[in-house]
Amino acid sequence: MKKYLFFILIFQAVFIAAQKDSTVVPGPKPAPVAETSFTKAAEFPGGHKAFVAEILKNFRTSPLVKAEIMSAEAVATFMVDTDGNMVDIKIESYKHKLVKDEFLRALKMIKTQWIPAEQDGKKVRNFMRQPLVFSLE
Repeated sequence: MKKYLFFILIFQAVFIAAQKDSTVVPGPKPAPVAETSFTKAAEFPGGHKAFVAEILKNFRTSPLVKAEIMSAEAVATFMVDTDGNMVDIKIESYKHKLVKDEFLRALKMIKTQWIPAEQDGKKVRNFMRQPLVFSLE
């Protein structure tokens, strides 16, 4: 149980830090941005804890344990489109292919729609980065 609690705590801490790097990407016709414009990043319903819970619900550790992978890191990127869908999900860095495949599978299983990002009151696409750091030792 301590292993999983440690995994969850590390994952949440890294998630918070990674969101500082997220940027709002305008749609196909970028509008001029006034200095007073309001920008709101995409948000998962229930917040980042709910997003982490969804990933953990889908992420299987047993194949990693069988392969004797007790710790790993990976970074996923994806877009939240104007309808709130996660699209273009990719793993940009990883240490073990098995971790890459499992993280990608877990993210693709999430079907909950996000609250899209907004810029000047208009929905825009949002580039997101989600790290995965865990230790099962």
